Amino acid sequence: MGTSCPAYDKDPGAPERLQQEARQRLGPPALAQTSGIYREQSPPAALASHFKCLWLHRMPDGAPSTIAVVPDGCSDIIWSSKGLAIVGPDRIAAFPELPAGETIIGARFRIGAAASWLRTPLREMTGQTVPLHLVWGPAANEIEARMRDAASTPERLGVLAAALLGRLSAAEPPPPPDIAACVAHLQVGRSTVDDPIRTLVHEIGTSERTLRRHCHEHLGYGAKTLGRILRLQRFLAACRSRPGDTLANLAVDAGYADQAHLAREARGLTSFTPREIQRQLAARFGIGRVENFRTTT
Repeated sequence: MGTSCPAYDKDPGAPERLQQEARQRLGPPALAQTSGIYREQSPPAALASHFKCLWLHRMPDGAPSTIAVVPDGCSDIIWSSKGLAIVGPDRIAAFPELPAGETIIGARFRIGAAASWLRTPLREMTGQTVPLHLVWGPAANEIEARMRDAASTPERLGVLAAALLGRLSAAEPPPPPDIAACVAHLQVGRSTVDDPIRTLVHEIGTSERTLRRHCHEHLGYGAKTLGRILRLQRFLAACRSRPGDTLANLAVDAGYADQAHLAREARGLTSFTPREIQRQLAARFGIGRVENFRTTT
């Protein structure tokens, strides 16, 4: 998820300021994956090349809460009490305020697949939440009405899946080969000294300018930014699977030069320190409970 906040692209201090404001109103924000109940399921087979999963996230009862949604390189189509929307890829963490007991339903695109499906360059949606009817027109309102009238959350998920299947024939193929190669290259997590652009243009045989343009169209930002985000996600995954390990080990295994590098990147992308991240994830996904979470990266 993301929030409609274009200032993210211009103000490096935005995440810290937003977190401070959230703390004053609702207390310290929790990482999204540690708050409430989160579940994923595989999309219908026909959608698997475009979508990574269908998911639901139910907030705790009681009082409204602010959660920290860490960037993962993905875009989502979501439904909530506010209606249907497209959530563009985030460069840094978002801090949405959600009502108590709110249930959000979503379909998560594979990294690089959203622009082709939506026929809209992702650079126009980076860090923003856009009402779906602005992209799909009246059809989005009809889908939204069916989801609102559904009797249960599983039924709403079924309505969303059916709507996506109904639009499959109009969708363009998944991302072009250079973007697929770019994502695969960055997901491997090679040495931090690599220049993603220079290495990729050499491997793919395209120009640096073309690859950069395609990245902003299909990813929402450049390859270096996606590389930073995927490296952070490797750190989060390591925290969940090895809650008792040292930050120094987790940093190196995730692809950081050292623990200081991890600290700078974690602060810049999330506003949390690595220790805060590790503490929250260990409390929720400690030994014996890690298998209950299905990673979103």
